[in-house]
Amino acid sequence: MTKHEPSDKFEIVTDRLIQILETGVKPWSKPWHSQTSESIFRNIVTGHCYKGINPIICLIDILTLGDDRPYFVGFSQAKDLGWKLQKGSKSTWLRWGGTVAKSTENENGETEKQFYNACKWLNVFHVSLFDDSEAKIKIADYAAKYEAQKLEVINPDARLQEADRLINATGAKIRYGGDRACYSPQVDAILLPQFEQFTSASSFYATAIHELTHWTGHQSRCDRDLSGRFGSSKYAYEELIAEIGAAFTCNHLGISGEMENYASYIGSWIKALKDDKKYFFKAATEARKASEFLLNANSQQLAA
Repeated sequence: MTKHEPSDKFEIVTDRLIQILETGVKPWSKPWHSQTSESIFRNIVTGHCYKGINPIICLIDILTLGDDRPYFVGFSQAKDLGWKLQKGSKSTWLRWGGTVAKSTENENGETEKQFYNACKWLNVFHVSLFDDSEAKIKIADYAAKYEAQKLEVINPDARLQEADRLINATGAKIRYGGDRACYSPQVDAILLPQFEQFTSASSFYATAIHELTHWTGHQSRCDRDLSGRFGSSKYAYEELIAEIGAAFTCNHLGISGEMENYASYIGSWIKALKDDKKYFFKAATEARKASEFLLNANSQQLAA
């Protein structure tokens, strides 16, 4: 008997993420920026770049499909162009929207704001799932418009001015030296090896921004639960937030790099994902807040 794909979209994305994690791959560690720091994942017809959590969802699906082209399209758009969807093809489900406020008047005649979750799911398909052999305009014709926007090749040994500016703009207490990187909530300080101790500049910045993402969790900033001990489920959850948050920030800065000497929490994440289909989305929401905190600090310094 054929196993049917679940109808719950959180479950669909989570099942695919588990499949990728079970191979030892963390999709958010893959770059999704172009030279302009915009997402390379886009609607191939309109050119719209996907934002927020959607680039990671796209990464999950292209890893599942084994085709690294970062292009997706709606069914009706493809049909209008004569591209035929292959039988049995599965959608990529993207999240759109956010929290909206609605003003209401209470019993005392005072205006109050109520907040509602306005997120919804929209489905697109990866271009590999279409047959364009009979179409006048081919998928490759559309893709050619974006091929110039490749990832920028950065000197692996050079310091990056914008990344250094962001680190300094946070005002975080950072002590350089030693052979390990960590953030201590008790003293609200980060320990980092010297820049020269890393194998590349991108590894240094990926590690530094990972620790700064932990740093945002302090009660005076984004106020997350940092009480988890090493090896606990709370600790693993905070690590997931830090990994995804650092990926958001690094992609904004155009940095592609892996952290060095970090233990993997993949086993803990897989277990949690199987227990809670919204686990990844909850972590990604916190990660987005953390990344925005860091990027806003940088923006405020630039505006000063």
